[in-house]
Amino acid sequence: MKDGNSVIVYAKDQLAATEILKGMGVQSNVAGVRQIATFAATFVLTDNGDLQTTLLHPATLDELAPDYPLLGAARAHSYVDFGTSSSDDHSKPVLFNEASRQHTNAWDQRDKNLIDYAVQQERERLSN
Repeated sequence: MKDGNSVIVYAKDQLAATEILKGMGVQSNVAGVRQIATFAATFVLTDNGDLQTTLLHPATLDELAPDYPLLGAARAHSYVDFGTSSSDDHSKPVLFNEASRQHTNAWDQRDKNLIDYAVQQERERLSN
């Protein structure tokens, strides 16, 4: 989406995907539509009766990562500088594993500013 968010819809083509997004009331314009090969998500029923969605499936996250090249580069830079935590499971992507990425709290302000800047740049890039 042109606001930097991603939406995954099941549709036969780009026109159908765009129509579904309009029906959802999505306020942003579509930046691009493409097919993905893998999708898996967890839907949790809350005590309030809401469904919360979490993407934890590494292959699904790998499908979305190329849509954010500036953010990926900024995170890679910060992780190279900081290193990984001893609690990291090296067989799983660190950047998208909430338990493993807790060590980002130890990043200094420079790393946090770098990520903030990358997010702003991604949003600007997608809005054009």
